[in-house]
Amino acid sequence: MVQYLAVSDDDLAQRVCAALEADGVAVVEDAIGPDMIARAKAALERGAREDEAHGFQVRGSAYDPDDLNIRVRNLPGKDAVFREMLELPALQAAVTGWLGHSVRLSNFTSNTTLPGAGAMALHADQNPIPAPWPPYPCTLNVAFAIDAFTPDNATRYMPGTHRESGPPAWEGTHPDAIPLCGRAGSMIFMEGRIHHQTGRNTGTAPRSGAFAFFARSFLAPQFEWHRGIPQDMRATLSPWLREILGFGQSGGTANFIPEEATAAASPAQR
Repeated sequence: MVQYLAVSDDDLAQRVCAALEADGVAVVEDAIGPDMIARAKAALERGAREDEAHGFQVRGSAYDPDDLNIRVRNLPGKDAVFREMLELPALQAAVTGWLGHSVRLSNFTSNTTLPGAGAMALHADQNPIPAPWPPYPCTLNVAFAIDAFTPDNATRYMPGTHRESGPPAWEGTHPDAIPLCGRAGSMIFMEGRIHHQTGRNTGTAPRSGAFAFFARSFLAPQFEWHRGIPQDMRATLSPWLREILGFGQSGGTANFIPEEATAAASPAQR
């Protein structure tokens, strides 16, 4: 069962961690406002145009069955709005509450799924970790719903699979996967072991989401931030951003987050 929380809730990080422990997913509504949503939409459209102009693949990835999903990478290097998302206190507290203080941003990409798009293969975000997986959490995906995630277009997941010790089979259909919905402006948390997929878009409008993928710092990041964050931008980064992007000391973020995040740690992290 998906737990829907409000960004204004007391003890929000603890509640997110409890939901991840129980269900592998959680939704925090109203995490970003209309202005940030509008800026993110404009930045994604601009980023897709620029990436295509530079010869980067934005459609028809190996993960997708068609060319109706538009994927943009290196969001922190694309626009300040995505760096602002990473600075949200609710995000910082929940991420470090779940994974601990030695944490890195492994990747931050977007997916805009267009009407008629097919479903992505079922997978877990920590697929590259050899099975059997450790019994403790290693990764966490935080999706920002730039558009509403609805039953017609949402990421779909298999309940209870965050307790699995390895990834699912890549092939096959999964009619039992259920939509992970949230209105525009939500943060949607997915534990790294949960089996899920980009769902089919059977609606009439595009659906954009920005996906910040965090990992414990002993795991190599999926994206090499030194290639995507230029030197002049690095000089403007907050201490928190420097640490999670790998430009700080060793991925230790305890000095740069709200004190209540320590209390949010789940039993697996303490």
